Amino acid sequence: MEEDSDHSRQPSLPDAILLDILSRLPVKSLHRFKSVSTQFRHWISADPHFLELHALHSAATRHRRRRRVAVLVSREPPSSVALRSVDADTLSDPSVVELCNDFKYSYPSARLWNSCNGLVLISISDKTFFVWNPSTREKEHVCFIPTFSLRACTRYCLLGLGFDKITDAYKVIAAYQTDDTGDSCFVSCSSLDGTRVSSNKQRVRMIGDFPYRVCKDMPGSNVGGDLYWMVVGKMGDPAIIGFDFGAEEFVEMTQPRWEPGVSKYGLGVLGGSLCVACHGEGSVEVLGLKKGRAVESWEKLFVVPYNAGDLQFKTLTPLCFTGDGEVIMEIDRNRLVVYNIEEKTCRLLSYLPHEDKEACRETPRSGQGLRLNGSGFKVVVYVESLVSPGSSSRSIQNLLSTVQQQLRLG
Repeated sequence: MEEDSDHSRQPSLPDAILLDILSRLPVKSLHRFKSVSTQFRHWISADPHFLELHALHSAATRHRRRRRVAVLVSREPPSSVALRSVDADTLSDPSVVELCNDFKYSYPSARLWNSCNGLVLISISDKTFFVWNPSTREKEHVCFIPTFSLRACTRYCLLGLGFDKITDAYKVIAAYQTDDTGDSCFVSCSSLDGTRVSSNKQRVRMIGDFPYRVCKDMPGSNVGGDLYWMVVGKMGDPAIIGFDFGAEEFVEMTQPRWEPGVSKYGLGVLGGSLCVACHGEGSVEVLGLKKGRAVESWEKLFVVPYNAGDLQFKTLTPLCFTGDGEVIMEIDRNRLVVYNIEEKTCRLLSYLPHEDKEACRETPRSGQGLRLNGSGFKVVVYVESLVSPGSSSRSIQNLLSTVQQQLRLG
């Protein structure tokens, strides 16, 4: 009997070995492992040591910090808002994640703004914002974002989610201009619980010296937790500005050379650095910001002709590189394409499910792929992470900064 009892015992591994094994798995696998035991759920969801270990291994192994390209889909209640996404490196593994499964209404005006360390800023109306981790399904309601809805005149805003390294807090930055503000703007910098982490007690304050014009509601481009936007300067030239969390003010960044004959500029992020899409007469030239030890400089990354292959377009926004060095781009605000830089060819990324007919439709020409109805695509690129929208940790954020720095260098 004693021998049988010994054979029936299952061998157990020390916690340190289990933690090391789990910390090397991708986030999607860890999400499934939560159901194995209470101990596994605690480690994956709440153990600071495990979260740090997972971030450290992500930094050392590039492919484990997986990026996903996601399209926002508005459907019928109760699952009104969902993300349909695909792995950005392999262009495979399509999935759908619901923001909430108990909504009472549809939200056709829902919008994706930007992402930061795996957290996505999303709005379902002018007054309701969430910070959401699609990988863990956690979300946090943003308590305060001013709307200035009482103003009768037209308003324009800069909006984005970033990470304040000084106070170790995720913050939503909102800057508003109206037709009558002149060279000034209203700014709000709020942490996710609605409090202000600064000496300024006003939730909304005016910046009197803001010599720029905001053309439309613009999401921030996030690089390492810092936020950047494209605006228009006094002389009508484009300008790139960033937000200084410490001083809570905007600063002008190193500018590329603005060439004559360019009709449109667009700001984005490629390879962990800022990029600018310059729409010229026959093609779009994409510039990237190269950071040296002492200076920053802009260099040409690639050029996309307007008639790349059988695909024609008017505007494009670079989103990210694939694992093979191709570029995923949004064109004309209604399609996603994959551009091969060496061969100068485009192909459509038609990963939306055919059965969701209320959200997408197939155009008459098979070469044009699937499109979304309404105002067009609402797209975001995010990394799979275990970061919780309800809390932050200095050590984890430092490791995430290391991850992003290594990705830029790699």
